[in-house]
Amino acid sequence: MALPRKLTAAEKITFHNDFPLLDVDFTIVTGEPTGNYNCISWTVGVTNYWHWPGSTLQDFDNFYAQFGLQRKTKGFVAVWGASNNAMTHGCISGPTHGPCWESKCGSLARIQHCLNELNGPVYQHVIAYYTWKIIIVGPQFPIPLPKYLKEYMKIKRVFTKEETALIKELVKAVPADTAAEFEKKFRAFKNSWFKGSFSSASDPYARAKSAEYREMTAMGKVIIPLLVNKLMDESNFLALPAYESLAGKRMSIPIDSRDEKVLEGEQGRAYRTVKLFLGSRK
Repeated sequence: MALPRKLTAAEKITFHNDFPLLDVDFTIVTGEPTGNYNCISWTVGVTNYWHWPGSTLQDFDNFYAQFGLQRKTKGFVAVWGASNNAMTHGCISGPTHGPCWESKCGSLARIQHCLNELNGPVYQHVIAYYTWKIIIVGPQFPIPLPKYLKEYMKIKRVFTKEETALIKELVKAVPADTAAEFEKKFRAFKNSWFKGSFSSASDPYARAKSAEYREMTAMGKVIIPLLVNKLMDESNFLALPAYESLAGKRMSIPIDSRDEKVLEGEQGRAYRTVKLFLGSRK
């Protein structure tokens, strides 16, 4: 469908369920639904990575500082949460973002909305605002990307022939009946990622609350190579919490909002996690 557009009938139901204050009949869609990027990514103009700084306001401070933004009493980026330790969302205003605010709601469509229309049980309320650390003369949009992110976007992330062969060996060593059961449970888990309340959630760890997640991870450490194999496809980055719960801290790469590598998004963290695991098995 051509953009901008209005919400479809099905989208109206979904958005109304999550955001009861949103006037779905007048909501404007500016971007189609996708799981490639989320609200935090859109606030810095990125559409090919899913960014999550962490669950605290300090994590958000650290993330936005890398784009030259700092917390203020008012600003063109607003971030949401239930508290300073339970952050949920971010939205942006200003040139090219419509008359009010604009949000990429998890995997749902990107929409224009009035600020208070997203208040409610999903995102809760606005916690803080961000704007430029210094006064910038001239056009302020799009937000300039940090050098690290611009360089990272040029990198082609691939696995070596040796790494590909190694994961095949590790997967083959898993009993066939276990592998078949894992495939069934992983498929169910993946199908839950963008359904119900998860569809508007940007925190990748929110999916750990699903029954499908619990059923899959209950299979135990034997499925770790199978999860790693799935993570070699970066579109499966939302399986990272499941891998981490089974592999443990030593074999995981946590989100660190102070590290510029957080700019790689969850796709980049999935890639680095696979590299870490395979490197440990050589």
